[in-house]
Amino acid sequence: MKKIKFISALALTMVMASCDNFDLPNPPGQTNPEPDGIFENSGLVMVQADQALDLVALNAANENADVATITELINFPENYTLSIDMQVSADNSFSKTATIATTIDGDAVTVNPDALNGAIQEVKTKAPGTYDIYARYVAYAELGATRMRLGGLDATYCAAAYSIKTLDPAKVMEQSYYFVPCDASGNPVLSSAIRMNNTSGNASVYDNPEFAIKIDVTEQESIDGYRWKVLPESSVTAGNTAGALGCNPSDEAGLSGKLGESYSAGEIHLLGPVQIVINVETDSYSVNYALDNLWPLSGTTLAKPADAMLLYTDNYINYTGVSALNGMWYCAGQPSYRNPGDILFYQDDAVGFEDSEDGLTRTGGLTTSSAGGTLRTPVSGNKLYWIDVNLVQATYSITALETLSVIGSGNGWDLETATVLTPSKDLKVWTAENVVIGDEFKINANGAWDIGFSGTSVPDATGKQVYNVNKQDGGDNLMAVPGTYKVTVDFSTKPYTVVLE
Repeated sequence: MKKIKFISALALTMVMASCDNFDLPNPPGQTNPEPDGIFENSGLVMVQADQALDLVALNAANENADVATITELINFPENYTLSIDMQVSADNSFSKTATIATTIDGDAVTVNPDALNGAIQEVKTKAPGTYDIYARYVAYAELGATRMRLGGLDATYCAAAYSIKTLDPAKVMEQSYYFVPCDASGNPVLSSAIRMNNTSGNASVYDNPEFAIKIDVTEQESIDGYRWKVLPESSVTAGNTAGALGCNPSDEAGLSGKLGESYSAGEIHLLGPVQIVINVETDSYSVNYALDNLWPLSGTTLAKPADAMLLYTDNYINYTGVSALNGMWYCAGQPSYRNPGDILFYQDDAVGFEDSEDGLTRTGGLTTSSAGGTLRTPVSGNKLYWIDVNLVQATYSITALETLSVIGSGNGWDLETATVLTPSKDLKVWTAENVVIGDEFKINANGAWDIGFSGTSVPDATGKQVYNVNKQDGGDNLMAVPGTYKVTVDFSTKPYTVVLE
């Protein structure tokens, strides 16, 4: 293997920085400590080595991946050792990176296949496959406990794209799973199989192995026991029951436990709407009542919960909608929050929350434990919020709708001249008079393009133009007959409506 020549310079520009105030734009991972300073005048040149990498083959051969070659290194400080970190990203913006250590063998820069595979899982996906991945390198000079960054505070080398075949997963899983009711003997009834929903939408099963479904259990079924199993999609497609997963309950009621091929059918003795959640990576399941709506209770609706603006769901996983919140709020499973047995969701203090830079959005975790913290809004005062709750993953996001305005071809899609709507006292109805509407328009929130309301036209016998609308980030525009109208946005019932009259 070719050996590079290290040349030590007599005159070296050296800039030291205190560990207390040194700040890297993309700090290295935990594999190495932060640098103690920089060597600005070090001349390192690197070029990409293998562009296509097969981590499966490399792992089988017990070899590192050859990722870069050092072609030049001058003005390197005497007695120091060169070290290089690899920053891996899903795209060439490097907005999110995972940092792994490399091994330098002569002029070759290599990485461990398992470490590179883990970095790809962190920035892109855990699903096995071949992916285009971007990488760049950060170089250091090390002497004992001293670590100096080469080239400057933000210097990186050899940014390049790689095609990488990732390692096979520890457990092979299918992309879809089916909930299958069973007969009295516990045998799956394939004709009644229902596809379960991934709790993160269209995520790969390797990134989110959790699925859920809502079923309705009759009174007789609750007495006899509603029997069920889970089948992978391949078995349902083939018309057989190979790989059917039964249940091994961990409690007397059978509401949670393990999934496995050797177990008999699960039995549900709850009455009414029931949600079943499975995790095919941990082979576990849980059963609970399904909630048709969530009640965000805050301000005046604490005393009058029937006036609350509800959150709605079509999959018993994600609940969305607008609601008026005033500082402290409860996320309730029913129109009350004081009665014994009420389902309430609190702030999960172990997860915490995070506010957006503009201070309008708060995201965080939920818990049903009364030991959790109080849910609070990111903006003070009584405001209308768009709320997203994932009940299975126990997360929430709320965004204050400080303003709503009408924007479209009638005003040249100009955010600054969009007509601002005036809210009613309870924030349920927003109106504006004498609004010039072109052939297309939207309801815009906060004078930006992040949140808008779009939808479809519905028939109206009174001659008004009526639309059913919902939050759509970049969704279709509302089509209209051009003219000057009174515009009304009504959030009091679902579906939400926009009326031109």
